[in-house]
Amino acid sequence: MVLILRYTADLLEMRSFKRFETELAHLGFTHFKPLAPLRPWVQRYFHLRVATDLPQSIEQTFYPDGGTSLHFYFPTQTQTLTQTLSGEEPQVLFHCGQSRHSHAFLPGIELLIVRFHPGGAFHLLGIELQDIQSATSVMAIDATQLQLTGLDQLLSQLAQTNQPARRIALLEHWLLQLNQRQFTATLSRHKCTRINLVQASLPKLIQTQASLEDFYGQLPLSRRQFERRFKQETGLSPAQLLQLNRVKVARNLLSQSPNLSLVQVAFDCGFYDQAHLHQHFVRVTQQTPGQYKKRKMSQISNPTSR
Repeated sequence: MVLILRYTADLLEMRSFKRFETELAHLGFTHFKPLAPLRPWVQRYFHLRVATDLPQSIEQTFYPDGGTSLHFYFPTQTQTLTQTLSGEEPQVLFHCGQSRHSHAFLPGIELLIVRFHPGGAFHLLGIELQDIQSATSVMAIDATQLQLTGLDQLLSQLAQTNQPARRIALLEHWLLQLNQRQFTATLSRHKCTRINLVQASLPKLIQTQASLEDFYGQLPLSRRQFERRFKQETGLSPAQLLQLNRVKVARNLLSQSPNLSLVQVAFDCGFYDQAHLHQHFVRVTQQTPGQYKKRKMSQISNPTSR
């Protein structure tokens, strides 16, 4: 008999962050929570500073979960941190792809990431992902081309300090200003109900046992109308986001409890059966749950392997 367990997304998320601290220690990985007013939109800030004496770049694999991010790449520091900064502005990319990808981290690189919840970039930055996805097939675009209010000034400010905490403070001040601007614009357009509806639906769609039929039955507008608004803000359909989150929870379970059977993982994550888990897991991660599980168990027995 299979015991169906319930895992909260928040608990697994916190455990995964702790795991990242260990697995990505070689990248100088740290993470920070956003201020309370930004938490509906921003998941975390991540900071990486790769050692300059590494013999080669380090490649890491990342998997989609419906979120998007801004990546600030700072010039490689050949000077000590106590020396005068060059003032060169960071490069900033907006990552919006929803497929598995690998990234090579060069020795000496410093990277600051703002990770948005699904829909967060729409609310804070005013970015309609549906428009971007229809215009380009690339996963990352130059954020300076998006004409984000205040971005030029932010880049100039970021170039004048090398302290991660100060850089995050500058980022948050910019995001808070954007949040106020978007809120004011929303009130002026009388779209508060529309925005709150999509935002309110997100917690329901990250529950692994969620039923889409029940979800649509509780909406105050038609399924077609809601899906159009949802895709405009998140770039995904509700069904796509639900399946991405189920695979994300499955990955976290296999990472944190690799001794669980795949049948157990399938039921815990809301899949019909192991075959259903296999189908969606391969689509998102390009590997089977068994292959992913075997690699995680190998990392536990040999912590130096990646």
